[in-house]
Amino acid sequence: MLNQIMLLEFKIMVRYSKKELIEFENRIVYKYKENKLPFLFHLCGGNEEQLIKIFNHINDGDYVFVTHRNHYHAYLHGIDPDIVLDKVSNGRSMFLYDREKNFFSSAIVGGIPEIAAGVALALKYKGSDKKVWCFIGDGAEDTGHFYTAVRYVESNNLPCQFIIEDNDISIEASKEDRWGSNFLFNWPQCVKRYKYTLKYPHARIEEFCDLSIASKYKKTDQEYFPKLKKYPTVQNSVKVSSELSFNEAVTKAMTALGEKEDTIFLGYNVGSKFGNAMGNFKYIDDKKKIETPVAENLMSSLGMGLSMEGFRPIVYFERHDFMMVAMDSLVNHVSQIDRISHSEFKAPVIFRTVVADEGPFYSGPTHSQNFTEMFKNILSFPVLEPETPEEVLKYYEYAYNADFPVMIVEKKSRF
Repeated sequence: MLNQIMLLEFKIMVRYSKKELIEFENRIVYKYKENKLPFLFHLCGGNEEQLIKIFNHINDGDYVFVTHRNHYHAYLHGIDPDIVLDKVSNGRSMFLYDREKNFFSSAIVGGIPEIAAGVALALKYKGSDKKVWCFIGDGAEDTGHFYTAVRYVESNNLPCQFIIEDNDISIEASKEDRWGSNFLFNWPQCVKRYKYTLKYPHARIEEFCDLSIASKYKKTDQEYFPKLKKYPTVQNSVKVSSELSFNEAVTKAMTALGEKEDTIFLGYNVGSKFGNAMGNFKYIDDKKKIETPVAENLMSSLGMGLSMEGFRPIVYFERHDFMMVAMDSLVNHVSQIDRISHSEFKAPVIFRTVVADEGPFYSGPTHSQNFTEMFKNILSFPVLEPETPEEVLKYYEYAYNADFPVMIVEKKSRF
């Protein structure tokens, strides 16, 4: 049964009291007033009772995904308040992560629901009794990413609960300001909502710090988030028949990946009923293939979520043009997570991508673009373009053995 507003009536838990949560947050306020926090941060306040009730239902080991306004959630999920204060004091208020406790936050708030859906999909595949809890504000509720995540979770009965923390403010604008009315969408059962009034402004507090003093505490970007080490180079380790074609090499590489226990293939047109990804997946068990909606950002995010639970996803994009829809996931999440989480989380996803630069039928300017050089410039992880059958096998072997994402670009003209 669909409900427009579902208030969460859970019993009180014992981790922290309302008074303690406020005291923890006040420590951050006091440090800012001392001009020691030259950072962007977002304080929690006004929703203590609601969160205490909700976290009474969240178990150790459950995943918690949350936005940039995340301090209360971190405390309630068992992260030491001193650790939270230390991270906030080092420019990481919006980047609180804890792999051991499965705590994941993001300042790109619209992107987390689809990653949460990917983790929930992995938990279902594994038969785990863990659950995913994904908190977003009513501003992120406006996004298409949230819609696709909710529909995917609800349709596939995944162990994921979305919580809309509704303070009727997105930055400074109300729902009526943004949409022309206060209409609330009728979400399914996997979405619940609570309303509250935020105690603080969108960012920091109303009183501005003395930047002439605060700036003395400011470090460099690389001190807060050290650059990742250079990725290893591809080694020459694969021997192939001189008679093997490029297309046959791709099929051989996919078949070899399909024989690995931890691999899973996803995208559209990947199943045996839908073409087996141009025939290259024909020897892979259909149980290892996930036919996705035509929702490229969801595809990439599902891959990232699956990888966080130990799967090695191969995400198939049949044209570069379509990948523009996945740029939020690729650029802001997959490419950044290793660095911004200080390697708490990684996303070892293999992206198999195709450039339709040639074929029996002319497909037009928006079905044949090649964004390989752009990807190399904006993504932190390797983007490889095999030119020979030997390189096809070598690059996919490299990608599988990596603990980081790898994109492989195949040109149809080489098929």
